[in-house]
Amino acid sequence: MSPSRRRRQIVAAAVVVAALAAAAGCTRSNVRATPNSAPPSRPPGACTVGDVGAAESASTLTPGPSNGLPNSDAKGDRLVIDGLVLDTGCNPLAGAQLNIWHTDARGDYGPRGTEKCCYYQGSVLTDPFGRFRLDTVRPAQYPQPNAPPAHVHLEIRHSFKSLGTEITFIDSSGPPIVSGSGVVPVQLSRVRETQGDTWRGKVAFVLPG
Repeated sequence: MSPSRRRRQIVAAAVVVAALAAAAGCTRSNVRATPNSAPPSRPPGACTVGDVGAAESASTLTPGPSNGLPNSDAKGDRLVIDGLVLDTGCNPLAGAQLNIWHTDARGDYGPRGTEKCCYYQGSVLTDPFGRFRLDTVRPAQYPQPNAPPAHVHLEIRHSFKSLGTEITFIDSSGPPIVSGSGVVPVQLSRVRETQGDTWRGKVAFVLPG
């Protein structure tokens, strides 16, 4: 094979790898194109995400009461979180399972004086593009002194990978935050609607390898 033809093949391979990385939501700076080899794994902060987009309807979760509990009578603002689940190569994970639970608008998981949970709990699978949507009520802090910020619990599983995490809230808009561990602050923007305020945010999770 001539040297010029070999150079053309290397350039073509690099272009293909870059295009696949862009489709997965990774920036060009995060990908090293090496002919005949897969892109290396990256640490959780290395994936960058643009617009998460809306999940398919089957991947939208509206959590409700579990363990025979009634609906909570605490009225609160609507909360909509659009999320994305990725692997360490920044590739979307279809069919990842999310188990989600949180308090109601008074800060209670269930009736006070009992250990029953939860007013808001449910599970959902990511769509073919790794996306999910949480459509629920914005939770409140626990009704006790020095309580942690209001949050939503998530357990995410795919194959043999798993991640336990929480999201908290920042009242300001911004790009999706990408995380592979710990407590994740999600930036919320408030939308005024005739039926009440809706808080919207975006987040992406990277499952460990």
